[in-house]
Amino acid sequence: MKAGADFHLAFSPERIDPGNKQWSARNMPKVLGGLTPEATALARDILAALTDNVHLVSSPRAAEMTKLLENIFRSVNIALVNELALLCERMNIDIWEVIEAAKTKPFGFMPFYPGAGVGGHCIPVDPYYLSWKAREYDFYTKFIELAAEVNQSMPFHVAHLISDALSAHGKALAGAHILILGVAFKRDIDDARNSPAERVIELLIERGARISYHDPYVPEFQIGDSVFHRPRDLLKNTALTPENVRAADVCVIITGHRSIDYMMALDNATCVVDTTNITRAMPQRARVYRLGAPPPSRIDIP
Repeated sequence: MKAGADFHLAFSPERIDPGNKQWSARNMPKVLGGLTPEATALARDILAALTDNVHLVSSPRAAEMTKLLENIFRSVNIALVNELALLCERMNIDIWEVIEAAKTKPFGFMPFYPGAGVGGHCIPVDPYYLSWKAREYDFYTKFIELAAEVNQSMPFHVAHLISDALSAHGKALAGAHILILGVAFKRDIDDARNSPAERVIELLIERGARISYHDPYVPEFQIGDSVFHRPRDLLKNTALTPENVRAADVCVIITGHRSIDYMMALDNATCVVDTTNITRAMPQRARVYRLGAPPPSRIDIP
């Protein structure tokens, strides 16, 4: 059987933002490309039951390239701000303050934010599809691969940041008890696929740390079966209580779920590593080490 002759073929890429209450499958514009005009028209009729906002392109390949461009755009811009966050740490500048200032420009700027890495089923994966396909055409997507390299390095940086925070408090990473807050790949959802928390936890365990985690959306979290941590381990969600926070040598915020009681964590933690900036406006009784920001003064450390 041949597509376009024996059956119709069209493609409309997924455009779902988990946890986004404004844009759903009902109101999200759909991109659609068919192998033939008739396939495009038939597929448009099917999608009309879902939405009347359908943008037609010339082919399934154009529709797929649209999806790749959208995700690569995010990957590259996240990598840019991640790299600037690392630079700002060295320069004792707060990248979060800089981003808020840049947002005041009414044109030519779109805010992206640093973090412990990228996760989910699109951004960490899709750019590699295009890089692989490009090689068939003797084309090398250096920019895309450099962005992926920067983003994949962030869990390693976070592990170093945690080690530095512990060291400043007279603790070694080996043997330390670390409480991770949030393991989903983005806030306020239950999807932990390819979460940067997985790599951060693996790196910490391999360096001798003891790990527990709290995430109100993820009751179990699979790690391991990788070159970074060979055993396959299933971690269970830990209750977030003052006792459990005080029992940890450091609390590490990987995913900034809005339902987590960060004030309680700050009141009871010895020190906190915040990769999301969610604690910036809160009274900081504990010493807080924020990704992309100057460290707390050593004078303030008890």
